[in-house]
Amino acid sequence: MANEGTIRIHRSIAGTGAAFRVSFVPYDSDDQGVAGIRSFHEVQHVRAFLKTLGVGQDLIADALRQLAAGRSASLPNVSIAESVVKSAGLVTTASMARR
Repeated sequence: MANEGTIRIHRSIAGTGAAFRVSFVPYDSDDQGVAGIRSFHEVQHVRAFLKTLGVGQDLIADALRQLAAGRSASLPNVSIAESVVKSAGLVTTASMARR
């Protein structure tokens, strides 16, 4: 079963923590709970992570262009297999409570 939603990437300017935070917000989440977030220190790691999620090269290139132009990127209408979402650690807390 596939989940459709939006991948959001935010780049942090200040601080000593991870520079990039990636989340997946499924459309059926009804904005309840908090999206699972993965953190990365380098943009190359973000690129590799998106690839493991099954995101196409054209969408990855678009996300990297958005990040180069500003502090965030958004990839709407992405379909990711439920098993991939779970193994990637992007399960929302609301989804976890229902299971």
